[in-house]
Amino acid sequence: MNPDLLAAAAALPAAVVAGFAVRRWLLFVTVVDSVSMAPALNPGQRVLTRRLRNPARIRRGDIVVVSSPELGRTVVKRVLGLPGERVVIEPAGSIRLNGSPVPEPYVAYPGGPGGTFQVPPGHVLLLGDNRACSTDSRHWNQPYVPLAAVRGTVMHRRVP
Repeated sequence: MNPDLLAAAAALPAAVVAGFAVRRWLLFVTVVDSVSMAPALNPGQRVLTRRLRNPARIRRGDIVVVSSPELGRTVVKRVLGLPGERVVIEPAGSIRLNGSPVPEPYVAYPGGPGGTFQVPPGHVLLLGDNRACSTDSRHWNQPYVPLAAVRGTVMHRRVP
């Protein structure tokens, strides 16, 4: 039998185990299913997502993948409010965080409802970049997402 074929066959189980381990503990692919994150992410786009091991590493501006029990599906949104912060969303779309304006160059389409949110400990407030078409924390019965519901942070974008 061909020695190269035998070597490849011997390496196959290790490759399968390594692939499973990476997907289980390190990285996974998420498919964006709505326009809520446009123009940063578009429907059908696949994004490489790093599994979240330490919720303290989440930062404002991170794009995260969240399991939403309220919606019954996985969603992709941007972190706007961190634990303990007061977020005011003005009717015109501007954001104030603990009284200070927040620059958001990634928001191309402002809009949607405004409001005042006091993010409780252990939770985050999430918004889509396409605010006019995003069903995000502003719309949910439970607007504050537990850090434990965050599955990972988007680290690489790929065109479909």
